Amino acid sequence: MTTSNNSLVFVGFLLSLCLVCSLKEGYAFEGKQESYLTHTIQLSSLFPSSVCNHSTKANERKSTLKVVDKYGPCFQPNQDKEKPSPDILRIDQSRVDFIQSKLSKNTTHHRNMKELDAAQIPVIDGSSFRTQNFLVKVGFGTPKVEVSLVIDTGSDITWTQCKPCKNCYKQKENKFDRRASSTYATIPCADALCDIAPHADNVKCRKLDCVYKIKYEGGPSSEGYFAKETVTLTSSEVLTDYKFGCGFDQQGNYSRQAGIMGLDRSQVSIVSQTASKYSRIFSYCLPSSSSNTGHLTFGSHSLPQAIKYTKLITTHSTLYGLGLIGLGLGGKKLSIPESVFKQSGTVIDSGTPLTYLPPIAYTALETAFRDAMSKYPKAPASSDLDVCYDVSKDPQFTVPQFDFYFEDGTQVTIPDKGSIHVYSTSQVCLAMVANQDAKEYTIIGNVAQKTMEVVYDIPGNRIGFALKGCN
Repeated sequence: MTTSNNSLVFVGFLLSLCLVCSLKEGYAFEGKQESYLTHTIQLSSLFPSSVCNHSTKANERKSTLKVVDKYGPCFQPNQDKEKPSPDILRIDQSRVDFIQSKLSKNTTHHRNMKELDAAQIPVIDGSSFRTQNFLVKVGFGTPKVEVSLVIDTGSDITWTQCKPCKNCYKQKENKFDRRASSTYATIPCADALCDIAPHADNVKCRKLDCVYKIKYEGGPSSEGYFAKETVTLTSSEVLTDYKFGCGFDQQGNYSRQAGIMGLDRSQVSIVSQTASKYSRIFSYCLPSSSSNTGHLTFGSHSLPQAIKYTKLITTHSTLYGLGLIGLGLGGKKLSIPESVFKQSGTVIDSGTPLTYLPPIAYTALETAFRDAMSKYPKAPASSDLDVCYDVSKDPQFTVPQFDFYFEDGTQVTIPDKGSIHVYSTSQVCLAMVANQDAKEYTIIGNVAQKTMEVVYDIPGNRIGFALKGCN
């Protein structure tokens, strides 16, 4: 009898030990609820502070620009304390339409609606086409005029508003005046260089000078001279004869940044124009909040050691495609057929905030997410997002770990806040939504990318992910 009791005590001790170990590994147990790997988030970390916290990585690299959030203290021109719109999905839809329309041009379906030199630029979280995007500051001309541009992996040409201006929107910084720069030069319409510029509506020439015109989904457009200029990325990184758009006629709401830095794979993008210097390799880390900075780096200098690479798929227009085949929640791969993702394809985009999934995949994710968050009171759905919770009662809360699975075997775990959008502590929502149609592309948005260093290695035909990329 004593032996039996001792055995029961020993078994009980082992079970208790296993439970403690599981909790330390991040598993949550809640009655009959399944166990999930989780992230613990401090309630106080959900909102930005009034002081700018700078990324340490931006100071460690030669060719790095600072990335900042347009709505926070890191963006100096934001003296009027402009705030982002709470209607993230409604505003985001124009951006998604833009991406899907670019992709549909290359498909049969259409949307219904040696260590290289490196240049690192700080990145700021801003608002392109009124969605939450990110800004870098660069200098145009001689003497240079510093302006803030949205970094955009979905755009080709880099353009900024220029004086004199026929139709320009209000921006928060001084506009670049081409007449005051000693290094500005127009490109003749007959020059072969004129052919690489975008020419929407067959707009190509203004008298004898080359012009560009680009149109975005939903109405916004930019038109101006396609010209050459000296562009200063950092104090040591200067580009001469850089081909850019000097915009004199802008239509639409660009939310007061000066223009756009095009980072796609097209011939006119900054990635291609600097190929001889940086070999078409760049990376960025998008900041976690508007009171933090990230960075944009050109070249492969001082990249993180622990990078998980997956294959870059280049059949998706000039955007950056990925071979996504599955999703994981709480450390478990969800039961979703791989064909659901392969039917259309997947792209990663710096300018789309939310992640857009095939309807079948989203339904499976929503069900699992609701189960994992069932210990928290449900919050009312926002005007944009349906799956929301009230986490205001405790100083910290947990969210399930989220993973992307790729067809080459790579598994990427996104950062702790990469799956949520915060309206308030009493309304924290799943930052992923369903596409309108199963044939639409999956889009991995920038909320899921924040604080990771995302590496675009075009000659290596791969895209990499490294955690804690900003600091």
